[in-house]
Amino acid sequence: MPSVLVIDDDPEILSANVNHLGEQGFDVTTADTGMSAIALLNEKRFDCIVLDVMLPDIDGFAICKAARTVTDAPIIFLTCLDELDDKIKGLLLGGDDYMTKPYSLKELTVRIHAILRRQERMVKRHGGNIHIDKQKRMIHTPGKNVFLSHMEFELFLLFFENPGALFAKEDIEKRLWPEGGSDGAVAVLISKLRRKLKFTAPYIGNIENTYGMGYTLKPPAKMEQA
Repeated sequence: MPSVLVIDDDPEILSANVNHLGEQGFDVTTADTGMSAIALLNEKRFDCIVLDVMLPDIDGFAICKAARTVTDAPIIFLTCLDELDDKIKGLLLGGDDYMTKPYSLKELTVRIHAILRRQERMVKRHGGNIHIDKQKRMIHTPGKNVFLSHMEFELFLLFFENPGALFAKEDIEKRLWPEGGSDGAVAVLISKLRRKLKFTAPYIGNIENTYGMGYTLKPPAKMEQA
């Protein structure tokens, strides 16, 4: 039974989430303050975290940052804030998805299932040989650990979480530099990331360029044959 931690200071929202997610087969734990949430994260392992941004003591962004020091569990932000900057901030701090209040409990359930399926596929695809530390921006593989800069890590996650997807240079620019990046920034960042991932290629694969179309992460040959 997948375990979910729901963090929100609204008792009605907590109750609705507990009832609905419980009916859908989840083991649900709740916290109504940031401090109690952090305490729970240090005591118990969760498969997914549903996190409200506006809390009475600590905001959700700070909780997300603290959570990433102890868990890699996917985090879904729930908030009344609909500003692009807030969404970007949450995702850059280690969040995995973002929903704006009011939201559909059915949609939340679907998103949780989708995230957990993606996590499971990644573990199976890499045979459990890869561990991603989002807080420290570290990639752990047998015999080799790689540290990435902030932008390198964001680019890596884009490829790693979307295996086989083709990203045009313009799409990457918009995702990483929403306010505009310097000319040639994508090519430079791709080059740096390729160099750092060279020794992890047997487990992760290689970033390839399809001329005139974009970049994709091609899995190792052994995974293509599986």
